Amino acid sequence: MLEPLYFMLFSNLEAFAWCAICMSLFRFKIQEFAWQSLVVVTLMNLQSFVLRNELSLSYLVPFINIIFVTLLFAAIVRMPLLGALTVSIAGFVVFGLVQAVIALLLFGSIDGVGESAMNGYMLQIATAIIVLPMSWLLYRYGYGFSYSFEIFRFKNERTLLIVTIIAFMLAITAVLYLNDLWFVIALFVLSLMFFLKYAIQKEKTYD
Repeated sequence: MLEPLYFMLFSNLEAFAWCAICMSLFRFKIQEFAWQSLVVVTLMNLQSFVLRNELSLSYLVPFINIIFVTLLFAAIVRMPLLGALTVSIAGFVVFGLVQAVIALLLFGSIDGVGESAMNGYMLQIATAIIVLPMSWLLYRYGYGFSYSFEIFRFKNERTLLIVTIIAFMLAITAVLYLNDLWFVIALFVLSLMFFLKYAIQKEKTYD
């Protein structure tokens, strides 16, 4: 009964910590985008829960999560698209390394995490407890990369971003439609509208 609630709560903590370390590593302030990040990770984890636990489509989850976080950074934080992808992947690698070390300390091996759902929740909580303060300290004391990705911004990138969002969502929706997954389709449409709102607003600011 409580499994979906636990999954969402601890997965949101974990995903928010991932966003925080991504942004802090590249000198962006997570507090300025906290509520938007929470909306995105909630939508992301709702889809992850259905795909992972109900439909055995867990192989899609890491790919979708990286795309969601990339779109968060590109559409809302307003990084160049290539920069957003770089930040997402770099943060994912650092976050994964930290989480792997925590798993080894807590369970003695990475495989120990999968022995029970409680182990997974413990790992998510422990990771968030360590990564969130670490992210704050990185930003507070000026550590991280201050490299500007603006040189990688494409001409008419806002239009490209809007097209990318729509193409990604249509591709995923087509896969879900073939499997008659209407609830997940609705979540993707909601996510699409959220990203497009910011992408279109950004387009107007450049006009």
